[in-house]
Amino acid sequence: MTEFTELYQKLSNSELLKIISESEKYNPIAVETAKTEIASRQLTEQELNQAKAKITEKENAKKREIEKRKEFEKKIGKNASTLFDTINPIQNGIQTPEKIIRLTILIFGGLAIYRLYQQLGMFQIIFHEGISDWDLSMIEYFFPIIILPIAVILYWKRNKIGWILLSIFLTYSGFNAIVLFFMNLGRQPSGIPALENLFPTVSPAVYVMTLLFFGGFLFLNCKEAVRNILKISKQTMLATIGFTLIVNLVFIYSIFG
Repeated sequence: MTEFTELYQKLSNSELLKIISESEKYNPIAVETAKTEIASRQLTEQELNQAKAKITEKENAKKREIEKRKEFEKKIGKNASTLFDTINPIQNGIQTPEKIIRLTILIFGGLAIYRLYQQLGMFQIIFHEGISDWDLSMIEYFFPIIILPIAVILYWKRNKIGWILLSIFLTYSGFNAIVLFFMNLGRQPSGIPALENLFPTVSPAVYVMTLLFFGGFLFLNCKEAVRNILKISKQTMLATIGFTLIVNLVFIYSIFG
């Protein structure tokens, strides 16, 4: 009798046979105890075969699970690769308009994710308190944050609405950069530390760079070859940009007028 005897008496036939068949994994005393226990049960050939069949069944199930996991990982990797190929602009043999579209998806997709992550805390506060007290300033604040991910997804699918929404975002962002440039032009520090921390002085060059960034992408996406891929007519392009500028002007007039 060994330290394993009492425990092994509670094991099934298949569990004991597995210990014996995988003896290199176990303590020699444990293996000998398993052999003794199996012998003491005086199993018939049919019972032994049933026990071995259970071991084989468990091993096959384990193999199937491993294969299933590998297949899933392979599928995920393939889908990730396909997605990257879809948005990767640095590929040989891709026409310039398609490269512009992919570069736009890559940059503004990343920007959309960053902005959503950056505003998570604000979203929680606002929606916890409810939207009954929302005014134009709140809508204006959340508009670019919400519209961008929707625009990028639809744009990625080569959907016409995606181009329109992205162009609205680009026009809106570029126009705001111009407004902020003139609002901050010649602004002097207030001398009040608390106020400066809340509304820090920003160099005009920042707004110029912002305008060039959004304006540049708006220019690229208004190119005829790009618009043709997304089925955007010249009239739709002008209407989208013009409407956005008019709404922005009305909004600014309602605040400062």
